[in-house]
Amino acid sequence: MISNYERNVLNQPEVWKKLLDTKLPSKLESVLSSSKRLVFVGIGSSYWAARISEFLWRDYANVDGSKDPISFQSFDFVKIPNLYLRPEDLVIVFSHRGTKIFSMQALDIAKKRYGATTVLITGIGSPISKPDTVDFRLETCAQETCGAFTISLTSAIVRIIQLIGFSNKVILDRFKETVRNLTLPFDVQLPKYYANLVIVGDLIREVVAREISLKIAETTYLPVRSYGLEEFLHGPRFILDRQTSLLIFSSFSEPRRKSLMNYARTIGSEVIDVHDNLFRVPDKFNWLCQLVWGQFFALELSRKLGINPDTVRINQYPYQKAEENLTM
Repeated sequence: MISNYERNVLNQPEVWKKLLDTKLPSKLESVLSSSKRLVFVGIGSSYWAARISEFLWRDYANVDGSKDPISFQSFDFVKIPNLYLRPEDLVIVFSHRGTKIFSMQALDIAKKRYGATTVLITGIGSPISKPDTVDFRLETCAQETCGAFTISLTSAIVRIIQLIGFSNKVILDRFKETVRNLTLPFDVQLPKYYANLVIVGDLIREVVAREISLKIAETTYLPVRSYGLEEFLHGPRFILDRQTSLLIFSSFSEPRRKSLMNYARTIGSEVIDVHDNLFRVPDKFNWLCQLVWGQFFALELSRKLGINPDTVRINQYPYQKAEENLTM
């Protein structure tokens, strides 16, 4: 029987296509053009959506540097004093359920304290946004049917690509081409040493590494470690040994990737190289294929271990009991 997790991962391209056929509010285009800074906010997978959005905006919609995109954890946004937001700033908050305390507080602070324009990117069926805190509500997909979010993350990113498309039609066209050429599922190579797994990525692919380590933790409960490529080479490379599996998300042309692979293989570590040339899509969206590959990687690991990827231990004691006293 197919799990909800697997079904959500497989359904992603179809949901992306539907979103691309849904036009964004025309007024949002003028708001974007006049905004001075873009602030992306989220927690968990929604924070990785915020980080990816920052990368995409810098690469494809910030040619003159006028928008100064930046991303924050929801908790940090709320707790850091003196953010110095201005009324001309645009704050985009990602919250699939629309119920996370600090994400909702971020909207309230951005609107009421600073007078910034606010956008909530959220799932279909989440609580209706308060008009005094949310100027624009952009819906993505139906509510996730398991605890490890996948389709909500990528569909939120599609909304950002649509926003970028207001000023960069080429990127929007390349994304549409990517969706047409994407055939799922991906075949993945499972690690020999799944209990001693290190994941590394560079630039936007570091965000991929962080998100996939989260997916593995949520679906298999393994203590996965993730790092930026240069961060790893600079310091914790010494954790590698002959019983470590190293998963690398990088570019085939990146010299530091080759340095890390040579280092790991000299030590005797297993290396799983998921470079960008493995995917036949426009090069600007190879990172998205690496992300989806990682989602399947987590799925196959859960199968190998005989763990249901849908539960996130909500059916186990004492985790079930602990959840009763946890406020999110």
